[in-house]
Amino acid sequence: MLPRSAEKKETLLAFLKRGVAMVHLDARQPGVSVPAQFATDAHLRLNLSYRYGIPDFAVRDEGVQATLSFGGRPFFCILPWDSIFAVTSSGTGEGQVWPEDLPTEAARGFGPEKRERPRPRLAAVEDDELEDQPPEPPRVNPDGQKRAHLRLVR
Repeated sequence: MLPRSAEKKETLLAFLKRGVAMVHLDARQPGVSVPAQFATDAHLRLNLSYRYGIPDFAVRDEGVQATLSFGGRPFFCILPWDSIFAVTSSGTGEGQVWPEDLPTEAARGFGPEKRERPRPRLAAVEDDELEDQPPEPPRVNPDGQKRAHLRLVR
C-alpha cells in the first residue's frame, strides 16, 4: 500500500494525463503558499494542466508547485501533499477524496446531500395525452457518457 502522499501524487499525475485536474486543498495547512486572500480558505480549488504551459509547474514528492494566475496576477504557489484532500478530473468527472485530510468545513461538499429535496408534484394525465409528447432525452453529459462520482480512498 502506498503512503498517502505517493497515492495523491499518482492520482494527480493520472488525471493530468487526461487534461485539467482540480486539486482541493486546505490553504490553512503549514507550508501552503497561495495569495493572502485565499490563505484562510478551508476548501480552495485550483485547476492544473500541462496544457497551461506553466514553466515552473512541478509535481514532486513533497507536493505541487507552480506559478498560477489569480485575477490575472501570477503567484508562485506551493501545495504540500498534506494540504491536498481531494483531486478531481474535470474531463471525466472522476475524483478521489482522502477523508483523513478532509477539513470539517469542506466535508459537506463531499458527502451525501443532507437537505431534503422537494418532491415532484404529480398530475393525472390521460393516456392519449402521453402519445402527443416527445420521448424524454437520456440524461448524460455533453460528451455522451454517464457522469462518474467521487471515490473515497481510505
